[in-house]
Amino acid sequence: MKLIRELLLIVVFIGLLQAFMQRDIGSGAFPQLPAKAISGKNSASLIANKPAIIYFWASWCGICGSIQGTISEVLQDYSGVTVALRSGSHADIASYLQKNNLDWQVINDNDGALAQAFGINTVPAVFIVGPDGAIGFITLGYVTEVGLRLRLWWLGIDN
Repeated sequence: MKLIRELLLIVVFIGLLQAFMQRDIGSGAFPQLPAKAISGKNSASLIANKPAIIYFWASWCGICGSIQGTISEVLQDYSGVTVALRSGSHADIASYLQKNNLDWQVINDNDGALAQAFGINTVPAVFIVGPDGAIGFITLGYVTEVGLRLRLWWLGIDN
């Protein structure tokens, strides 16, 4: 019984921490993305199919590096785009992707303007756009593949 109470307390604490970290992040429809990813693909077409994932990350972020596999696995099954926050030039990001064997569509947010439009002050940040085109879930910090897939399931999204 004590273990259950302690686990419940941890879950409540994590939930409150997430709520605090998300206090400045808007909900509902998401801000407009820049026209093109660094690959030259139209960014709107990358999330045209709902649901979609929008993942904010940075090359200098250790936690972002630890969840690259999670994001890659989920992006194989769902539409999405990633946003490199203050990670250098297009060439720097392309080099990082190649070095880490990542096949992501990336928008370069080197000045942080897009992150600011989304209300993000920390990375990693994952936005899940639901079938209605609105932001269904926001996750800040470390996330597992199971956690992301559960959020997609919670929104009623089958793959």
